[in-house]
Amino acid sequence: MEYRSYKSWLAGVGAVVLATCVAGGVSGCSKKKQEDPKAKAEKSEADAKKKPQGDRYADGQRLAASLKEWTRRWSDTPDLPSCEPLLKKADELELCKNAQAALGTMKAAAAKPEPEAVLVHAAAELTFATEAASEKLRNAFMEKTQAERKAAPGSSGAAAPKSSAAGGSTLPRTRPLGSAGKAALAAKGKALEAAPLDPDQQTMQAYSRINRATLRYLSQFLQFGPLKTRAATLTELEGLSQRKPVWPALGRTLREAAMAENDPDLQGKLKALAPKLSRRSPAVMPPGMPAGHAADKDAPRPAAPAPAKP
Repeated sequence: MEYRSYKSWLAGVGAVVLATCVAGGVSGCSKKKQEDPKAKAEKSEADAKKKPQGDRYADGQRLAASLKEWTRRWSDTPDLPSCEPLLKKADELELCKNAQAALGTMKAAAAKPEPEAVLVHAAAELTFATEAASEKLRNAFMEKTQAERKAAPGSSGAAAPKSSAAGGSTLPRTRPLGSAGKAALAAKGKALEAAPLDPDQQTMQAYSRINRATLRYLSQFLQFGPLKTRAATLTELEGLSQRKPVWPALGRTLREAAMAENDPDLQGKLKALAPKLSRRSPAVMPPGMPAGHAADKDAPRPAAPAPAKP
């Protein structure tokens, strides 16, 4: 009797445990079924909040903040100086007038402000105009500097230092500077720093400075605008590349934008155009070089003459 009672009790306990497990399993399944739709809804909401790839600045806030700062910069930008007397020819002086007119258009568009497409076009025109003027000013300033050096006393005809029979130089040995010599050298350096710049050099730097600033301005649209704005800016710059096929500074701007771009299609276009603009044009033929001689090192060379027959 005791054995049967124990067996009955054990069976009862097993039934209770089994029922508890089944109830817990059903409750767990029911809870899991309730959690699945909630998890899916949260995941869908999180995915919807994610910005699509290639449009990390789709809201336009990053570009708007940058343009607000640039509006102040453009209003503080002084007008470009006249290119006279560094440039003499009428067509060269016209380049400077075009650059000044383009700067006025850019400042007016930024102050209004005009729509993004108008701002990008105005900046592109200003970049092209200042680049053309800067190139002429650089060449003219280099020619002027070389002419002044040739005309300076003692610039030519000075005897070269003689060498000893053993091949050594006969130049006198320099002694270490004393405290008085160091003070005199420092005073001379300060005087050179305080000396005013050449007016022609200041003119050249003014055009170059506006050119660099405008390229930075265009890079704001090219890097921080929504995808549509970035693509439209690239189209504008492609037009500039057709007007000036070799433009290393513009090539660097495109290369920097390509490094930050995460839209595969736009990044591929940036990477394709940047190297083309960075290629150097053939070197200018030095004075006195015989006609027909190729100055470009990559130019094909004439074939060697055939060996004479014995």
